[in-house]
Amino acid sequence: MSFFNELKRRNVFRVGIAYAVAAWVLLQVMDLVLENIAAPEWVMKVFLLVVLVGFPVAVIIAWAFEVTPDGIKRESEIDRSKSIAGSTGHKLDRITIAFLVFAIVLLLSDRLMQNQDVPANPTPVNTVAENIEAGQAATAGPVIVNSSTAKPVAANPAIDVKSIAVLPFVNMSSDNEQEYFSDGLSEELLNRLAQNPKLQVAARTSAFQFKGKNLDIGNIGRQLNVANVLEGSVRKSGNRLRITAQLIRVDNGFHLWSQTYDRELDDVFAIQDEISTAITHALEVELGVNTKQSSEQPTENLQAYQFYLKARHLLAQRGGDNMIKAMRLFKQALDLDQQFATAWSGLAFTYALLPAYSGKIAAKQAAHSAMEAARTAIQLDPENAEAYVAMARVQGSFSLNFSTARENFETSYEIAPNNAAIVNLFGDFLTRTGDFQNAEIMERRATELDPLAAVHYSDLAFLYIIQNRNEEALVPARTAARLAPDSYDRQDALITALIITGDYEAARQLINFADAELGADAGYVNTWWCFYYYQQGDRANLRIKLDERNRLAESSNGYFLYAVTAFYALVLDGVDAALPLLEKAYLSGESLLTWPDSFYLPERISENPEWRAFWRQPGLSELIETRRQFGPYEHIGYWTGGMES
Repeated sequence: MSFFNELKRRNVFRVGIAYAVAAWVLLQVMDLVLENIAAPEWVMKVFLLVVLVGFPVAVIIAWAFEVTPDGIKRESEIDRSKSIAGSTGHKLDRITIAFLVFAIVLLLSDRLMQNQDVPANPTPVNTVAENIEAGQAATAGPVIVNSSTAKPVAANPAIDVKSIAVLPFVNMSSDNEQEYFSDGLSEELLNRLAQNPKLQVAARTSAFQFKGKNLDIGNIGRQLNVANVLEGSVRKSGNRLRITAQLIRVDNGFHLWSQTYDRELDDVFAIQDEISTAITHALEVELGVNTKQSSEQPTENLQAYQFYLKARHLLAQRGGDNMIKAMRLFKQALDLDQQFATAWSGLAFTYALLPAYSGKIAAKQAAHSAMEAARTAIQLDPENAEAYVAMARVQGSFSLNFSTARENFETSYEIAPNNAAIVNLFGDFLTRTGDFQNAEIMERRATELDPLAAVHYSDLAFLYIIQNRNEEALVPARTAARLAPDSYDRQDALITALIITGDYEAARQLINFADAELGADAGYVNTWWCFYYYQQGDRANLRIKLDERNRLAESSNGYFLYAVTAFYALVLDGVDAALPLLEKAYLSGESLLTWPDSFYLPERISENPEWRAFWRQPGLSELIETRRQFGPYEHIGYWTGGMES
């Protein structure tokens, strides 16, 4: 008998196959159990080693021994005419089949758990704004929106194979207060990958939309318009960390790479480097990308780093109270490490944005603090894009140094061309200066980098409205409202677009809903009503709302800007009534004063010498001249002349 036939007779092949199948199933079960009990990484490695060593042992035993009715005996001691090897082989076949069935059930269960929250045919869910436009009742509260129903401004561009989204790592710690740490780790990895201009990285705002949602990776990838997704989990217990990460292809669910790290908290920066390096290696063969690695860690003080991560967590949520808390945490981090460059730039960016969200810190003070922090960050790290954009934001909206602001925006964009926040803010600056063509390029690019962030669609809608492209504005305005149905600020563009296109009934209902159900700021609500009556030429009701505005501005903490009040005072009562208000807006640094929707070119509004003199003041004169250089426009903004008595 040949050696091959002898192997078959002694069931060596059957034992090997049965062992391999059973070992695979046991490894999957062990991996699940060890993950849930937070066992050290070495436990799984030891188990795997035992399984590997056991394979040749099992094969040798199958060759040398045989199961008989009297127990296990050496093969050489058995009369072949009485051998039951054939019967034993059939039993092994049944055992193998049983393990295979179990393995299939395990795989299907895992797949079903991933897809359990994703309906086969998602039903579009209307927002209140859409219900209003459709003539439905608007008395119900805000509706939960399936973000997949939010249509982009234009058809999604083809998915770039060199694209990735970093989903928020799941916090597996028993303490929910550690959420900031898992979010912070995800954001730091995202920032490292985003350093490569050849790699398109989905912005944090969009990627974090999926936090806490058990959605299919393919669904997420399609919404974020990326080819690859990085997901993972973090378990922090005392000074011990367990970080699991896996890189997945969106089109087929294939795992390009996965790894688990068991380390001390002191090694957190090394782990970040290891993960980003491993992702690079996993992508570079197929995609030809090579992500630049950080040459040094941001700080050597772990307590400072944890303050920093908490601050980033709050800053990302925006809102006045959150941003003030973030500001304090950045300062705590800097008290522990004055050389912490990204904490300085985070503080600068917080101060630069704060006046748009809160009046608790004067705009002038916030601007001064932002500039100081940004300069310090740049001294420590000349390649800090966030610091440059913070400076540019202050210079372009508060100090009105537009030429320097543009230089700093360009520098930040050169350093980080795939940073959605930088692209968006640069687009806003270009809109302010009248460079509408490049502004649209930037705002559209922001929607590609950050497709689920409502702010980009809102800004694009206002850019269209400024240019009198009002019907076009409805599309991104509706998208913004869908993506942020609970935010009155993101209903602003849709309310404005509905009014300016003459759909007054829908606008009225949406204003009432934002006021009653979304808790809209009193200043916002009054501004909407003023615009509502202005567009209809209703002088009497506009007068009522303007008087109401003046009373509320004195008695409440609402967002009542002098520039807005000045516009309607100009409409009703002329230049003499508007100028004192405009002067207050100028001295207090209101950014809306230089926004092109109300006062684009002063000569188109009045030839009054005092009016013209106001616009020749430092900063304003440079802005107006810049706008003139971009060419004449037939009509920009809301101004259509005063209203007849």
